[in-house]
This record gives sequence, C-alpha cells and structure tokens, in this order.
Amino acid sequence: MTAETLTTVFEAGRGNRAVELLAQTTFAMRADARFVERQDDMTAAVFLAEEEPAPMAVDALDRVLGLIDAAETLDGQAETAMRGRDGLGAEIAALPSPVREAALKAMAEHHRWSFAGLGIQRLSLFADQGEQAELLRIEPGHGVADHDHEDEELTLVLTGAYHDGHAAYRPGDVSVARPGFVHTPKAEPGEVCYVLLAYRGAPRFKGVFGLAQRAFGFPTPLSRRP
Repeated sequence: MTAETLTTVFEAGRGNRAVELLAQTTFAMRADARFVERQDDMTAAVFLAEEEPAPMAVDALDRVLGLIDAAETLDGQAETAMRGRDGLGAEIAALPSPVREAALKAMAEHHRWSFAGLGIQRLSLFADQGEQAELLRIEPGHGVADHDHEDEELTLVLTGAYHDGHAAYRPGDVSVARPGFVHTPKAEPGEVCYVLLAYRGAPRFKGVFGLAQRAFGFPTPLSRRP
C-alpha cells in the first residue's frame, strides 16, 4: 500500500475506534526500530508534510522526556501483568504499546482467546457500533481459508509475515481488503505472525469453509453475539 492510500484510509476512519487503534499502532511501530526498519517507507514523511509548522514550546524537552518515562512505565506494567500467564504472555508484552494495552484491557474484561482454525487463535479487543478490532496469532505455515468480505477489512502485521496469494506483508505493512477481493492469508515460515484486524461485517469463506459458515453461521460477527 502506498503512503498516500494509507493516509486516505486513516483519514476516512476518523471516529472509528478500530481504525484509530490500527493507526496508533502503525505510528508506534514506525517510530520503534524493534518492529520495522525500512528505507522505502514514506508514510511518516507524508504525515509530517501535512502538518503546519509550529514553534517549539519552552517545556518541549521536559514533555518528551515525560512521555518516554510514561512509555517505559507502561512497558514495565505490561511485563508484570503478563508474568506467570501462559506461553502467550511474553509475546503479548512485546507487541506495540497501543495494541498491547488494548489486549490487556480485553483480557482483564474476560475476553478469551478462541480457536479460529488450525494454528490460529483470535482475541476480540472490542466491538463498537459494528466496528470490530481483533488480534490474530498465526503459527508459521498456517493460514485462513479463501474468503471474500462483507465490508472493508484492514490488516496490520505486527510480527512475522504472511502472503495472501496476491502480495507479501511484513511488520508495519497494512493490507486493505474490500468486497470482491478474495485472498488466502498464510503465515510465512519463521516467526509467529500477529496481526491486528479492523473491520465491519464477517468474512465470506469459500469452498468447504463457506458451506460450514452458511450452515452454522460461523464465524458469527461480534455485534450479533449475545
């Protein structure tokens, strides 16, 4: 996806909690060399170019240092919160802070990881007026069956990488899928692939999975769950 397209998508999603979480996580990743280091990414420059120049405040340095301290405090709290949990604890604690905090909040509210296919687990983060956000954990070599979409779906790669039959995506990449776009996301060999989804509606599976979906209503959109 080009930087201009990404800008358009995020602008269109203002007021949408799921898209805002995805945008915040994207920006956090692109400011952190642990997650992404790339020479061809012009997104940050595009956003900076759109900003109006402003004089630096007298307390700018103190405020920046305060933000750094606050971020380090959140990192420490996340590590403490996940200590003693199952094997996913360390993985969750290492995710970019916006999605990590959303995951911790969801788990504190008793949202559970659920089975989403062989080698795939999903955690519902929230559903807000039909807008949904969820975290997927995909083991290398595993993936989601062929599917179309009822509405727009944004996918941000957090760790690992995947190929959907059209293109390859790695940490920091955002995929936009709309109705009529059929793909088959599959995690690449190597690191476990975590992705953040922001979407409306439910995927429309093809083949055997499609028959099961139509017969049993799986996966049921979160907005329709009791």
